[in-house]
Amino acid sequence: MRPKIILIVGPTASGKTGLGIEIAKRVGGEVVSVDSRQVYRGMDIGTAKVSPTTTDDLSFRGVQPPSLQRTRLPFLQGRKEAYRDLPLVVDGVVHWGIDLADPDEEFTVADFKAYAEQKIKEIVRRGQVPILVGGTGLWVSALIDNFDLTETASDPALRAELEARPLGDLFAQYKRLDPEGAEVIDRENKRRVVRALEVCLLTGKPFSTQQTRGEPKYEVLQIGLRVPREVLNERINARVDEMIARGLVDEVRTLRARYGCDVDAMTGIGYRQVCAFLDGKCSLEEAVEETKKATRHYAKRQMTWFKRDPRIQWVDRPEEVKLFPFMSLPVSPTADCA
Repeated sequence: MRPKIILIVGPTASGKTGLGIEIAKRVGGEVVSVDSRQVYRGMDIGTAKVSPTTTDDLSFRGVQPPSLQRTRLPFLQGRKEAYRDLPLVVDGVVHWGIDLADPDEEFTVADFKAYAEQKIKEIVRRGQVPILVGGTGLWVSALIDNFDLTETASDPALRAELEARPLGDLFAQYKRLDPEGAEVIDRENKRRVVRALEVCLLTGKPFSTQQTRGEPKYEVLQIGLRVPREVLNERINARVDEMIARGLVDEVRTLRARYGCDVDAMTGIGYRQVCAFLDGKCSLEEAVEETKKATRHYAKRQMTWFKRDPRIQWVDRPEEVKLFPFMSLPVSPTADCA
């Protein structure tokens, strides 16, 4: 019998975090973040990370104390033997998948898949329900559809040639070769556009079609939070203003001094715009407006990605979520998580 997991998706600022906590309380669950930016330490304000509300001892739930909590995974070989994997407790709910790597370290979709699979095993063995919450579409699909993430080897000469070209030119070529992939890729992230275009040129196939699905490992209830565009845009604008008020500029300044603005983690929305301000390329007002605009575009790309999946049950309000009969026959903690 496959383990049951609950997945909550939707665009940024749609209320996924709050719904994840509410459902975790209802069913006895632990949350795993599915966010490609929240894995990085020190990137707190700009990624809207949850803030821990307690440091209670979790040993009664079968969670190791922080002094013992370590993660050793195959993908870490050659990079780190282990890293601290500390749970955050927010409103009584354990959260995982946050602060896993430094901003100058690479953390790929394959890394996330390996990490999440291990976390799901641990959560199920504790008799809890894994609740995955986030908006990084490729990470979601890689996990629930069990993608084969064997990567096409890079060609150094081609990579160097691509990296020397302007981003706009690269994206235009990628869009011609992979129109579907171009709809959802972060077109402002040069590293990702270069890699996608490189794979297209090396294989002769669209990058977006090259993820092979395997046998599903989980029984999944997918819940999508749907918010009217006008309301979502208002929330996004307010969230960006709040980030600035909470000290996003100082956060980026600190990260910039330690890692620079060229590492992949710092190309995320909000970080690259504030970097431009700190580099004297624009005013703070312009950086804020560009962050709002980029976030709205990102939300649109997220919805484009998730709307393609007919398995998602869309709701307009959290109270519309129906967990039963899905949760009427809980999977035993000894269920096969392999």
